[in-house]
Amino acid sequence: MGRGQEDRYQIDLAAGEYARIVVEQRALDAVVDVRDPDGTLIASFDDDNRRGGSEHIEVVADRDGTYVVGVRTVPGTPAGTYVIRVIDRRTAVSADRSMQDARTLRTNGRRLFDEDKTEEAQPLFERALALTEKARGSGDEQFGRVLADNASIALDLLDFAGAESQYQRALAVLDATLGADDPTTAFVRSRLAVVYQLTGQRPKAETLIRPALETIERTLGSEHPQYVRCLAVLAALRNDANDFDQSEALLTRELAILEKVDYAQSLMYAKVLNNLGEINGRKKAYDRAVDFLNRSIAVDEALRGSDDYFLSNPLTNLGIIARERRDYATAESYYRRALSIREQVVGPDHPELMLPLINLANIYHARGDYPRALEMHRHALRIGERTFGPLHQNTLLSLVNIAKDSAAEGDIDDAIAFQRRVDEVIERQLELNLSVGSERQKLVFVKGISERTDRTLSLHLDRAPQNADAGALAALVLLQRKGRVLDAMVDAVAAARERMAPDDQRLLDELHDATAQLAHVALNAPEIARPDARQRAMRELEARKEQLEAALAERSLEFRSQAQPVTLEAVQARLPSDTALIEFAIFRPFNPRAERSNDAYGAPHYAAYVIRHAGAPRGIDLGSTQEIDETVDLLRQTIRDPNRSDFEEHARALNDRVVAPLHEFVQDAARLLVSPDGELNLVPFEALVDAHGSYLVERYAVSYLTSGRDLLRMQTGTASLNPVIFADPNFGEPGPRAPSSRKSPPARLARRSVTTGDDLSSVYFAPLVATGSEARAIKALFPDAALFTGARATKAMLQHVESPRMLHIASHGFFLHDSDGDLQNPLLRSGLALAGANLPHESRDGGILTALEASGLNLRGTKLVTLSACDTGVGEVRNGEGVYGLRRAFVLAGAETVVMSLWPVSDYVTREMMVAYYTGLRATLGRGDALRQAKLAMLQRTSRRHPFYWASFIQSGEWTPIDDTP
Repeated sequence: MGRGQEDRYQIDLAAGEYARIVVEQRALDAVVDVRDPDGTLIASFDDDNRRGGSEHIEVVADRDGTYVVGVRTVPGTPAGTYVIRVIDRRTAVSADRSMQDARTLRTNGRRLFDEDKTEEAQPLFERALALTEKARGSGDEQFGRVLADNASIALDLLDFAGAESQYQRALAVLDATLGADDPTTAFVRSRLAVVYQLTGQRPKAETLIRPALETIERTLGSEHPQYVRCLAVLAALRNDANDFDQSEALLTRELAILEKVDYAQSLMYAKVLNNLGEINGRKKAYDRAVDFLNRSIAVDEALRGSDDYFLSNPLTNLGIIARERRDYATAESYYRRALSIREQVVGPDHPELMLPLINLANIYHARGDYPRALEMHRHALRIGERTFGPLHQNTLLSLVNIAKDSAAEGDIDDAIAFQRRVDEVIERQLELNLSVGSERQKLVFVKGISERTDRTLSLHLDRAPQNADAGALAALVLLQRKGRVLDAMVDAVAAARERMAPDDQRLLDELHDATAQLAHVALNAPEIARPDARQRAMRELEARKEQLEAALAERSLEFRSQAQPVTLEAVQARLPSDTALIEFAIFRPFNPRAERSNDAYGAPHYAAYVIRHAGAPRGIDLGSTQEIDETVDLLRQTIRDPNRSDFEEHARALNDRVVAPLHEFVQDAARLLVSPDGELNLVPFEALVDAHGSYLVERYAVSYLTSGRDLLRMQTGTASLNPVIFADPNFGEPGPRAPSSRKSPPARLARRSVTTGDDLSSVYFAPLVATGSEARAIKALFPDAALFTGARATKAMLQHVESPRMLHIASHGFFLHDSDGDLQNPLLRSGLALAGANLPHESRDGGILTALEASGLNLRGTKLVTLSACDTGVGEVRNGEGVYGLRRAFVLAGAETVVMSLWPVSDYVTREMMVAYYTGLRATLGRGDALRQAKLAMLQRTSRRHPFYWASFIQSGEWTPIDDTP
């Protein structure tokens, strides 16, 4: 049978006669239609979607005559062969007639449903369900199928609770009768995922859609319409997560499949075109978006006319693009046409009118008519809260716009009230969205909500600087959002290690293996000579790593649900009275009166919020990020050179910009907990100079946090083993080798270290003799420490270390530039050199521990990691998430505290600092205070007074004593 062909067969039946026919689908997926002697369609059968399955057709004759059985291919599926046989003829019984009536009702209901007459279809499906239950019982496969039909009706009517309940009941029946691996069961599971996607429950949706997609691909193939529909669900989830690139890739794949199977003239094809238009609009690729949307309209109009309900979707998206181009008249005409189409079908005050109302309100905002805009947004909000619930994107959009228009109109109280509601919804979305997916997907989602953070900070700093409620809300938002992805990744691994069930261990092992392979391919892989093959291998390994991270995240849901909620009061309760927490943040000032969102954001600024044990948070706009970062750069240049005498000028200039404005809020504090952002992550605040010419280290004890939220994770001590020290590794000497396929190695002059370059062939690690005596001095202070030096200080040995009380690594760090775009992951471009690091590149994997691999170490319960090496605190700065390098890696691995360096210092100076530090720890000083006292002692020496010598090392994380120090 060819694609699009229909074969017809006749069967003569007497009134009251029952016939059973089987169509064996040898190499196609068939739909079987049955018509009565008048040619009226009385039933369609499409229960078994597998090529190789069978459709079982039952016919009950209501009168004498010739009935016609038509066999055709499912639209969008390949041609093939089949066998048709009559296997039973007898007198019909009551149950046969009930099932015949139920099938006719379902067939007519589906026709009405396809014509967007859902409310007319609903009673037909309800009657079909009652008849099927009467004839077959509530545990029968057919009852499960009709129940799924009723759930689809509820979903289309936006009755999410009804849809969820009926899909779950249908799945219970179908799992028991057909099995979980049947494509019908999998497809119903994918429709339940749609319910969760539309109600903002992405973790539940992700959990359902991925196995459903795998089942349908395995059983029906990757060109079946049901597979395309499942891809559409996954694309929608990626869109909701702000992962537009991946969403677009999935939609492009859908489009290609539909074109391949000659299904380009279909509503499904028009929907994919519309979704591609929407995605490209969100990515601001407007010309491309308009092309997709116009094609979508053309396909649908050709199929269903110029007033078809679906047209309201591409028309709305065209209106959004016209508004962004400031063509408000055109935008309004698109919106009104979309609204008119929807009103004709669903009537007034229907949930489907919500988005057109929001869009029209935005036109009024652009024209400065804020009262009218607010009226429409409030109307839309009432609809959204009643129908979609608080987590739906349209509900959130209404809240966002009410907060914006209230601020534009000068109603600050309402603006704060609605912005608080916005941030409560976003916090819930963060909890849900960061509990699933890979690190990359989490970062994409967080980046997508950064504009909401900008608005909250701007509302306080620009519109209501004296309003305590606005300040408290802004401080809370920073506490909740900074470093949030890091927390999520730490929790996922911690949950797996805490349970350590066989499946958890397997996932961790597979993740470590994928990470090791990725590091090997990224940095060496001499067996992969062709650049394109190397890049392909890296992409495959990155994808595998993402899958494993997502699986770990899914298994950590229960663990994460028990995490302590982040509140301002909870953080303040953990702050000692003599301590000031300074939360720095980069934000873009937001103007609520701007015509369009794209025009509303200004150039980035730094903000700082000071939080104390008691009292309201105090926030200040510190000014231009560009200007402050230039000051940071000048300071870093001068402070890294002990021969520069102008460092004090730049240290005072930076202090004037970022600390002095906070003086009245922190002056009585003895300790500063600094949570930096942006380039401030690379600044040793201890070395800033105040108005009296004193270093901050002389006035304050300073420790660093990713976020003040870290205070809620501290003091959760777990048992850990004896200290471990790695020092003075035998790096080896490189022998003669052929030039690298990428860049030739530099000449090795005077055996000096080269720890930065474009790849490993351009770096060299000189011996670190002084680190040996450093390690022996520390071991003398802590005799129970295990010491690994020389040839024993290997990567393999370090990777076998588990949960030491302290881990001290005295070696070289390195950082590679991403000159050709191959190493986009900064955790692959930084790391530590261990024994064998200078050996020929074919075997040097054994001596190089990348930051990515370090993140897989098991340091749960480790009180302190000291990276006594150069530049171990630097890396790629990512606003809101800190520094991507070794410091992030060791936090991911589970370390409570990390001591690291911000620039290179000689190993002899480092030995002095480290011995003094561990002497303080031995004397039960805190992890922060011991480092401060070591710095103050060095500062007293004339030859060491320049911050180059004493300010390089900083302490991040828990600053209190190591409680179990002997």
